[in-house]
Amino acid sequence: MTRKQLEKLYEVNGLTDYKLRSTEDLLSVHGIDYTEVAGYENLDDLNRAIFEKFIVNIFNAWGLDSRLHLIPKGIYFVEDTEYLVKENPDDDYFILAGHTIYAIDRSGNKQLLHQWEDEDYKHLKKTAQKPKQYLRFEYQHGTDAEGNPRNEWLHVIKEGREWY
Repeated sequence: MTRKQLEKLYEVNGLTDYKLRSTEDLLSVHGIDYTEVAGYENLDDLNRAIFEKFIVNIFNAWGLDSRLHLIPKGIYFVEDTEYLVKENPDDDYFILAGHTIYAIDRSGNKQLLHQWEDEDYKHLKKTAQKPKQYLRFEYQHGTDAEGNPRNEWLHVIKEGREWY
């Protein structure tokens, strides 16, 4: 789809300011049913409500050209744990050596979503940081220099009105 075609879809749906007002607008203009995004079915009611506000806000935060290439891939309530090491026991600092992210469903069950470990520090004793919990939005946005899909994610906060 081109930008001109997208502009026309907004206009036909009465959105002459090119801003979505609801998830119904998201469906009619972009063809995205937010309830079909991977992970949605496992969210509790509070996180579903946050996501419903967020998905409209994130589309409105970006220009039309960016919206053309924004593809939601997942929404998860997660537990995120970082693992740190000291390369030298006398050092005053730690190095990030690994990470695990578990999706937590509405019943409290956990399923591994992402994990990585730095091979250079595999042999060292790791210290787990206190796990953080947050709502994680995963999406594809355009392509990288080699033409591969660019996968990104955001940490959703403030009732879906802010993210980073």
